[in-house]
Amino acid sequence: MKRIYLDYNASTPMHPEVIKEIASGMTVMGNPSSIHEEGRQARFLIEKAREKVAQLLGVKSKEIIFTSGGSESDSLALMGVVYGNKKKKNHIVLSAIEHHAVLETAFSLEKNGCKISFVPCSKQGIVDLEKLSSHLTDQTLLVSIQSANNETGVCQPIEEIANLCKQKEIFFHSDIVQSIGKVPIDIKGLSLASLSAHKFYGPKGVGILFIKEGVPFERLIYGGNQEKGKRGGTENLLGIIGLAKALEISLLEMEEQKERQFRLIERLWESLADLPGIERVGDPNRRVPNTLLVLFSGLSGHDLLIGLDLAGIAASSGSACMSGTSQPSHVLMAMGYEPSQAISSVRFSIGKFTTEEEITVAAQRIREVVLSQQKALS
Repeated sequence: MKRIYLDYNASTPMHPEVIKEIASGMTVMGNPSSIHEEGRQARFLIEKAREKVAQLLGVKSKEIIFTSGGSESDSLALMGVVYGNKKKKNHIVLSAIEHHAVLETAFSLEKNGCKISFVPCSKQGIVDLEKLSSHLTDQTLLVSIQSANNETGVCQPIEEIANLCKQKEIFFHSDIVQSIGKVPIDIKGLSLASLSAHKFYGPKGVGILFIKEGVPFERLIYGGNQEKGKRGGTENLLGIIGLAKALEISLLEMEEQKERQFRLIERLWESLADLPGIERVGDPNRRVPNTLLVLFSGLSGHDLLIGLDLAGIAASSGSACMSGTSQPSHVLMAMGYEPSQAISSVRFSIGKFTTEEEITVAAQRIREVVLSQQKALS
């Protein structure tokens, strides 16, 4: 039985060209901080990658900091700004549907004196702009709202939020991990942005934190002056050059892939829509093109995932960072769903290597698993 991978939001396979790019750097032995020729060779490759990333994102190279991935970038963004704040503002505003990397960092800061406010969202998964505005005060230092949710795929009004924060002189961070390479996004209006390479066909364990010039930032990792003095430690050379290549390819192919993946996801939904008790989650017209989150009333999302895995389908119930937990999705709870509904969710996310044939076969297997589990409970 051929397996079908429908969990691209958790991680993407590396692009063959990215693998070649990484292989080309494997013979570089020098430490990028060393002054000898071997070290300079490694430094050249890192700075070349930084320049490429900056050009692709339309920002300055000195505003690009390489990290270990999205979770670190999120943590550094919030903590770095809070600890670097000289005006002593202590209020952070988040949406209730943020990734756990943002939420848990905020909870940690709250224990150290920060005040945290949560902005609700609609049943369609869209942040309430009026409520967001009402939470902003003269003590608000930072707003953090993701560009697209990792579970629902619903996109947020990032440009409007950026303008609102600019008017009130508040820093704005966005986790754009699930947007980059899928839909157009302009980060120049943001104060900070987080990216992760393995979400756009790059290697795992490397990411980006964009820090706009002039944003106060206190480093959290000491031991060296790497990354413009903002993150100590020897850089992940192979990861960085792979990231740059992956970002280049993803942005180049984005428009073509956006249309193709949107069509395939709609086809998958149409093939499942008549199943008893099924419900599509989130605004279907305001989402990244590759994501479908559905509820199967009366069933367990965990049991469905096991059944799907046995049927050769890789899917998810939400964030891969929270796999293994039995708690209902905080995202669905924030959207107004009951716990019994929230635990019945399954997320299907596709990518550039997903074929039409796979969608046809996957739909049939999904139907068989769902109907079998419904029959067992009847």
